[in-house]
Amino acid sequence: MIKLTSSLKKTLTMYGASFTAVLFGFLISILNTKLLGPEKFGDYKYIETVARFIASLVSVGFFISITRLIAINDSAIKEKKYLGLFVVILGIISAIGIVLLFVYSLIEPVFFEESFGPTFRTFFFMVPAIIANFALLEILKGLNKIYTLALLSVLPLIAYAIAAYFLAARMEVTVELVLLLYYGLLLLSSIVVIFNFKPNFNYNKSLIKELYTENKFNGRPIYYGSLAGVATANIAGISISYFMHDNKQVGFFMLALTVCSPMLIIPSVLGTTFFKKFVHLPKIPNKIILLSILMTLVALVVFYLLIDLVVLHFYSSDYLPVARIAKLLIIGFLFHGLGDLINRFLGAKGEGKKLRNAAFFVGAVNIIGYTLLIQQYQMDGAIITKILASCLYLIVMLYYYYNFIQKS
Repeated sequence: MIKLTSSLKKTLTMYGASFTAVLFGFLISILNTKLLGPEKFGDYKYIETVARFIASLVSVGFFISITRLIAINDSAIKEKKYLGLFVVILGIISAIGIVLLFVYSLIEPVFFEESFGPTFRTFFFMVPAIIANFALLEILKGLNKIYTLALLSVLPLIAYAIAAYFLAARMEVTVELVLLLYYGLLLLSSIVVIFNFKPNFNYNKSLIKELYTENKFNGRPIYYGSLAGVATANIAGISISYFMHDNKQVGFFMLALTVCSPMLIIPSVLGTTFFKKFVHLPKIPNKIILLSILMTLVALVVFYLLIDLVVLHFYSSDYLPVARIAKLLIIGFLFHGLGDLINRFLGAKGEGKKLRNAAFFVGAVNIIGYTLLIQQYQMDGAIITKILASCLYLIVMLYYYYNFIQKS
């Protein structure tokens, strides 16, 4: 009998959870498109994009900083205090995010023909649900609780798919019901995980000072990078809605992103699983790089062979534009996935400023492309922007990686 090492077990667990999450994400997208139709599905994705954009604005890097402090910490008592500080910060940041969502709901009618202000205000809990889920996926990585991380990645999706399927047979499924179910379950699962942490809130000023220092030199630079890279990527859905005056196109673009997302799994899972080990390794092992590239290329070939059949069979001919968009977007996902592996390594090394600088380049492309190019070229402008931004991301990550290993 083959004896699996702890790292291999965790890697296999993360791959299993990630593929399961992608599978259920895929099933949920099919379910939602059939229940809502192209127009309402587009409205749902627009609302979701706004909530995710606001959530990406407010963390200020604290979750990334606490994650690294936990990863390099050896004291169980101190770990519980870090978790107590984490919970307090999560509450404060969630409150700020809710306020920003309310502000957006009030000014939205000035800029958009169709307003969703009341929906934003009713489902304000979307923002803390998104923030908590992101924060916990970071913290669990630092705690090396890969099995819990895997469950949190999968269970809310499974619960939503089951609930939506059974409710659809008994009532009309609306955008509001989808928001209530999905983000309600996401928030509930996050609360359960936090309670299981058993955090210690009896932390002192020295711990806060330690976090402040780590955030200044690592977390905050990464946050600025995230603001430039991830937050600006969310501009796409808002810009498509604004310039194309059609949320159906928002739905097509976001659905294409969902269909392409499996390309990120392979390098991302490797980076997440080995995050704690990367802290002590001088470079990324060659076998991890080669495995990541080989499996990504195999996935790319399979994608091109199946994408037309997948869209027609699972989504219907109403969503055929998604196949054309996805065939082009997948190139950007290939670049981005490989860049993410290097990102995890540099993050484990505390190279927050380098990650920030890389994201600034990506953010500049996103801002220019998702405004000027969408205005000029409509959907093609959004596709070109995604590919250019992802290509630049990989190039900059490679530059910083080789620069780091040469110096060390």
